[in-house]
Amino acid sequence: MRNCGDILLISLYELGHQPVGLASPMAFLEREDYAPAGLDLSVQSFDPARAARACFVGFSVPMHTALRLGVLAAARVREVNPSCHICFFGLYASLNDDHLFAHGVDSVIGGEYEETLVGLVRALETGDLRSVPGVSFPHRPTAPVLDKLAFPVLQRDGLPELSRYAHLERDGERILAGYVEASRGCKHLCLHCPLPPVYEGRFFVVPREAVLED
Repeated sequence: MRNCGDILLISLYELGHQPVGLASPMAFLEREDYAPAGLDLSVQSFDPARAARACFVGFSVPMHTALRLGVLAAARVREVNPSCHICFFGLYASLNDDHLFAHGVDSVIGGEYEETLVGLVRALETGDLRSVPGVSFPHRPTAPVLDKLAFPVLQRDGLPELSRYAHLERDGERILAGYVEASRGCKHLCLHCPLPPVYEGRFFVVPREAVLED
């Protein structure tokens, strides 16, 4: 899976922003000499040809809206590419693993997902899926990995330009705007929040250098 297009990562919805949920795992994969492609269905059209070519299709689901849209998109991927491996990753993936497996998803990754996703891709290359820490499979659930990661600078090349996303309005002028992710998880255990069931009070800070460089 080292050729361009073998790995396709798809974002569905990230509050109108250029998706960190693609830029981050793409950086981790490229650091290991993979060549992932990204597709943001919030501003781009579904491309059957790209979906049919991929060996691995990963859906970023940092929120509930993305999860619901992702299930529909995954069905379209399966129609054009019955043999590819479909993985959902992000905060809402592990919270809804039973629902995802019922809709034909092959694997689910929650928590600090990037290095686990790379490990899954590597395991798919070798054909040995017996032990991939942090990856849940149908009838073989596992807890999310909650380890501090060595974050590279996000990889935004290949994503739609910032001009296609939400802008800042100031004094009647629309200004380009981006966003970065400086932390993960939360130390609080609020019952209304989706973070505690996954992070259980854990909190991770993205290295300052990676944030500022991005």
